[in-house]
Amino acid sequence: MDIQLISELIKELITENDRVSLPGMGSFVVEPAPSVFSDKATILHPPFRRVLFRSKETWNDGLLEERYSQKSGLKPEKAKIELGLFIASVNTELDIKKRVDFPELGYLRINERGTTSFVVDQDLFISKDSFGLEPIKLKILEKEGSVEQLKSRRLKIFSEEEIIKKLSSERRASNFKIQKSALKWMIIILAVVIFIALLIIFNDHLKPLWEIILYNKEEREILKSISMNLAN
Repeated sequence: MDIQLISELIKELITENDRVSLPGMGSFVVEPAPSVFSDKATILHPPFRRVLFRSKETWNDGLLEERYSQKSGLKPEKAKIELGLFIASVNTELDIKKRVDFPELGYLRINERGTTSFVVDQDLFISKDSFGLEPIKLKILEKEGSVEQLKSRRLKIFSEEEIIKKLSSERRASNFKIQKSALKWMIIILAVVIFIALLIIFNDHLKPLWEIILYNKEEREILKSISMNLAN
């Protein structure tokens, strides 16, 4: 079996999934990782997805077998058998050489503790969310900077008693304004009522005054003659 093809399939699968198993051998587990600085803190790398290999997670999720069956055109049963033979050969090579390379993906190795670990290829990119993000180079200042201190007024802290007094005074002022406005309208309405009552009571006495205001001299003479004729 071509290890180049298997590497490509695993790369595709870990881009789409958080876990891809090598049946009976372990699993590639992908975890999100935050932005990190370089060793000298001069470069800030964007967020990425970390690839780990856990030899204790040997249960088969079937993803690699299914993808290999699709790519090779083999039936699922045949693809499973071939993949099993491939993993057996990887285990044998790992026992002998202590390292197995997966092109453009990384390599499996037996570490100092005797367990299997995976070292990712530096150029591996499997984070769709970070696509287009580039590392940021940080410029070291030649001179030590200073932090500007902002001046602000001291915040006045009120006690509960002062707050209650303030709210009470504001409430009394508001009530006084309402009462004053209501009293003003009551006086206006009362004045209008008194005026109308005076017009009704003293209508006859005020009639000449109304005639002077409403009619000119000739019209008043005509009205006067009409009134005399009606009286006779």
